[in-house]
Amino acid sequence: MKKIVVYFLGFTLSFIELVLSFFNKSLCDAYSCKLVANYVRYGESILILIGVVTFLSLILLELSKLRLKEHLIDAILIAALSSEGLLLSFQIFSLKVICYFCFSILLIFLIIVIVRLIQKHYLMIFAFVSFISVFFVGYLVMPNLSPLSYGYDLFYSKTCPHCERTIAFLKNAHINVNLYNVNEYKNFLNNIGINQVPVLFVNLKDQKKFIVGQENIEKYFSKPKPNINYNFFNENQTCIIGNNCTK
Repeated sequence: MKKIVVYFLGFTLSFIELVLSFFNKSLCDAYSCKLVANYVRYGESILILIGVVTFLSLILLELSKLRLKEHLIDAILIAALSSEGLLLSFQIFSLKVICYFCFSILLIFLIIVIVRLIQKHYLMIFAFVSFISVFFVGYLVMPNLSPLSYGYDLFYSKTCPHCERTIAFLKNAHINVNLYNVNEYKNFLNNIGINQVPVLFVNLKDQKKFIVGQENIEKYFSKPKPNINYNFFNENQTCIIGNNCTK
């Protein structure tokens, strides 16, 4: 009965996320979740639907009296954990982010596998082996799709005067920042819904956020910083990527 509860938890989370995806909403509003979702070939909904079907199948099998149900459950869990290893590897080694919703689903599968292993379903050892194998193979073959590094990353355009002033401001303030020409990373920014520069990515231990616009970036570094309210976008302080900008 306890296993049913865990299956149902996974099904509920996946089903809610599936419904929300049709309204362009999510249980996870972090930029990392949005970034991962944009790289799913046939759309985020397909990946979530697979999760819903997987947990529903586990529930139905657990309630059934099929003679081979335990072997079928083991097979589903081995496949599921292998897939999670691939997804986690892609997030960490290619995008350098973690989708919190995806990680929650991974934890649920891990709990299920550990419980079954305690119950002497030794095929679950193969689930762990496949997860670890796929994860580290991903480390060897996954392309690096994200330029982001620890600290501050600024995307700029050579034709953007706001970018030029932002860079000058950061230099005068003695703030170390990694500079990226936006022409080389258009797809990356498009995948998170940003088409304007300058864009500052704050990648600190306790903060991970994108700040768009010269004024917003300057406000972020102004003192005192606590409780500063700024608009995420400020069209008067940005240039559209790919367009000539003379403001």
